[in-house]
Amino acid sequence: MRIVIANAKGGVGKTTTAMMLALACQLRGYHARVLDADPQASASLWMSVAQEQGRDLGFAVLPANLVTLKEATSPNVWEFVDCPPSGRAFDQAVDQADFVLIPSSESPTDLQQSWATLEVLPKSIPAALLLCCCERKTRAFRNASEALDTLHTPRFDTVIDKRQDLKSVFGTVPSHLCGYADVFSELFTVIHSFTSVE
Repeated sequence: MRIVIANAKGGVGKTTTAMMLALACQLRGYHARVLDADPQASASLWMSVAQEQGRDLGFAVLPANLVTLKEATSPNVWEFVDCPPSGRAFDQAVDQADFVLIPSSESPTDLQQSWATLEVLPKSIPAALLLCCCERKTRAFRNASEALDTLHTPRFDTVIDKRQDLKSVFGTVPSHLCGYADVFSELFTVIHSFTSVE
């Protein structure tokens, strides 16, 4: 099972989303791994920092390239791909995806790039937007929600709030997943609706 975390814009939480979903997945008792296809290698660095501090993520973080992204996935393994914003690796990851998750803040710039990402995805691949790092009481959040609803943009019900502890999770194995456990539950339900995943 391959879940691609993608957005044409950087800095929207792709790495955090990939790593936190892998943590949520393994806490549910499933086998997870992260494929690091981003040239910045942030997921790999996260794992390295955790290992240096004696922390075990409980799942592998593997470098990904055009060759490894072509390989078939096991139905018993949840792979979360930290995808580059564009390029051949992006195209290859999306071609092999079972689902594409697009993280975005509520800012108009991020939303425009998220819609642009949705537009280039094959219509045969299910995808949805995940609002991240949001302040729900702001006008920006209300405007974003209304725009997404007006355009019938597929999105997760769960919203990842802007939190101080989420800013400091890099290189750690957090016990509190800041809403990502709920995101994984939604994702599992969607995947289960069109596959035989257990």
